[in-house]
Amino acid sequence: HALLTEAENRGHAVETRTDLDHGEAAHTVAIVIHGRAFPLALTERTTKVPHEPTPQEIRRQQRSPWTRPPTHDEKFDGRLAIGAPVGSRYAHAYSYSDGARWTLESRLGRLLQKLEHLAAEAERQQREKELREAEQRHRWYAAIAQAREQQVERHRAKALTEQVRTWQKAVQIRSFCHAARARAGNVPIPADESAWLKWAEEYAVRIDPLASPLRTPPDPPASREALHELLKGDLHTYPWPFDDQEIWMLPAEDPADQRL
Repeated sequence: HALLTEAENRGHAVETRTDLDHGEAAHTVAIVIHGRAFPLALTERTTKVPHEPTPQEIRRQQRSPWTRPPTHDEKFDGRLAIGAPVGSRYAHAYSYSDGARWTLESRLGRLLQKLEHLAAEAERQQREKELREAEQRHRWYAAIAQAREQQVERHRAKALTEQVRTWQKAVQIRSFCHAARARAGNVPIPADESAWLKWAEEYAVRIDPLASPLRTPPDPPASREALHELLKGDLHTYPWPFDDQEIWMLPAEDPADQRL
């Protein structure tokens, strides 16, 4: 009662819980510090005492001389102990009991300080874990953004190279047609040749990228499959940052990673 009262005076919560243990109700009490529950179990310690053979054990040994009864028994000695229940996640993390030179009551303050230290340490580890996860998420999305930039750069370079190649082809066709007409001089060009040169000049106009205003080509798809070759690792680690319109849009829980 003193321990739980002091815990509440320090702003901590106290909760009780009932669970099934091998078909029986098991009642526990826990001190909750910063949202973390530390269960407590009050037990009585035992001492080894010489075993007194029972009449049944004596008769059994007479019938079977190779059997041996136990040499010691565990006897409750009145010393109390309080700490984490056996089987809990905090087993052996905190435990105090009556000793030869002190009583359990005199150690309750230390127990509460231990629980507060464990809670603070768990909170510190949780913050470090969250920072590590945030850094991993940031690196993952940074890799996605870099891969997307490389993909768009390659796509545009390929489109530009194709435009230059096509423009050079159009220029060559025009030069070819001009040379063909110049070859004839003042002699009329045959109808078939004239028709062919006319079609070739019209074709040069159709394929010439400079015949109309130039525009930046549409960006390629930003799907996982499209970026697969530029990325390493699992592409499904976090939500994909591109929507159906190829726009970078991170989930609402990552506002710090939003990109234009």
